[in-house]
Amino acid sequence: MSGIVVVTIYSNITFCYFIRTNCFISIWTIILKIRLFVISIIVWMLIFAGLPIKLSFRHLPPGTVYLKDSLYIDKQPIRVVDYLEFLTHIRHSYTPRLHDSIAKLPLYNLSPDIAYHLYDSLPMDTVFYKKMLTRTWKVLSSDRKIYDVDFHLTSSRYYNYPVVNINYYQIFEYCRWRTDMVKINYAVKSKTLKQRKKYPINFKYRQVKRKEWELAMAEYFEDVGKLSDKVSGLKRYNAPEAYVTNKKKKFYYDSQNVAEYLDGDIVTTGFNWQDEYGIGDVRYIYYTKPVDWIGFRCICQILPDTINKAAPPIVKVEKKAKPKKIKKSKQGKKKGIMLEKLRRKRKR
Repeated sequence: MSGIVVVTIYSNITFCYFIRTNCFISIWTIILKIRLFVISIIVWMLIFAGLPIKLSFRHLPPGTVYLKDSLYIDKQPIRVVDYLEFLTHIRHSYTPRLHDSIAKLPLYNLSPDIAYHLYDSLPMDTVFYKKMLTRTWKVLSSDRKIYDVDFHLTSSRYYNYPVVNINYYQIFEYCRWRTDMVKINYAVKSKTLKQRKKYPINFKYRQVKRKEWELAMAEYFEDVGKLSDKVSGLKRYNAPEAYVTNKKKKFYYDSQNVAEYLDGDIVTTGFNWQDEYGIGDVRYIYYTKPVDWIGFRCICQILPDTINKAAPPIVKVEKKAKPKKIKKSKQGKKKGIMLEKLRRKRKR
């Protein structure tokens, strides 16, 4: 009997020890899993911290390639045909005064004729149009020159040539016009808000900065056209050349073509047909005059979203309690009546 009792006690102790041990192991296992989960989250956060920001839209701004974060640079310099489109819109009464009106337009479900409706409200700004014309000196005789419209704008032969003889004021207005036109284009294409979110919501085109240009040169260096052996070492007097599209190339910049204006009166030289500044290594100079060997390209900067922001908190306005009316006591009324009777008696 005693043996059975001993065996029973021993078995109970063993069972309890087994339960405690398993509980301890299971708790320790859970702790280890939690630690591994936390470590994995920290690792992924560190990895994604070094990656570029992934934007929500699917379609890139037209004519651009990805550069960095929220920046998209033009594949090639602005061509003559691109600038002629700008001038055509000015002739149809586009002016900088429309910029604020276009910014206030709905983001989607716009009529395709919206631009013409806006233009109808204003006359053509002739002064603005003349300021936007690219001009150059035209020699009439050995001692006489006139400032005439750039010959690149007068013939379809130069449509794919980079626009030259441009100044900073014209570049600024072109970028602003381009921002307006792309916004209208997105709003016309999109019939619903869901469709509109496939495109950038808030953005602007502007001039390229020097650091952005250097980044583009490093990122797309393989696509930059180098000077051929036949041309190097020869004195060149030719005008800018046309950019021929090539599906294999993501970025266009040819060394035998034009230099480009950057933000802050900076010009990239070295890769251009004008031998006065040398051909080969890229360097930067300050230059403000419009000449026939400098063009430009734009960069599109994506700005903070304007329609996906969190709604402002609703503040409840507490209603002011109406002041309580003081009830006149019956005794007061009686006293008032008695006093009135006494006054009447005295008058008599």
